[in-house]
Amino acid sequence: LSMPRTRTYILLNKPRGFVVTLSDPQGRPTVADLTKDIGVRLYPVGRLDLMSEGLLILTDDGKTANRLAHPSHGVKKTYRVWVHGPNASGAIMELTKAIDYQGVSYRPAEVKILRDSDSGIQAEITLSEGKNREIRNMCASVGLKVERLQRIAQGNLTLGDLPAGKWRRLTEEEIRSLTE
Repeated sequence: LSMPRTRTYILLNKPRGFVVTLSDPQGRPTVADLTKDIGVRLYPVGRLDLMSEGLLILTDDGKTANRLAHPSHGVKKTYRVWVHGPNASGAIMELTKAIDYQGVSYRPAEVKILRDSDSGIQAEITLSEGKNREIRNMCASVGLKVERLQRIAQGNLTLGDLPAGKWRRLTEEEIRSLTE
């Protein structure tokens, strides 16, 4: 009789400039490079584009990965975003309404302005959908340019003070919150 295999779940703070894939034909650094010391093949849950950073879950549990990544499950993701543009504080609040941009419909986001200055806005944006380049496209639709984009939470998981490029194993409680 074989014992059930233990699944591995980690939280990585993905730095900018890393591709969310296991291997890149163009030779760019990948999240697999940052997690190769774990000893098992892990798959990223969802995506963060090359210039985005922050919380990324990796696991070898396909069922949980699919549940977390699929928009129908409505797992909320929160991002810290640095933007600038004309009337930035008014423009960013437009993201709380449904938006159509380049033929794609985006659901309203939750927006909280953290800092408003002449150089731009720092805000928290929470999404329940997670479409490709969603925040960048929503911001572009209201005339804002994204300078920096960092995922800081997904479901009950938070990035906390984990340094860029580092990872940690999820706690039993965190794994339960993902798998239930």
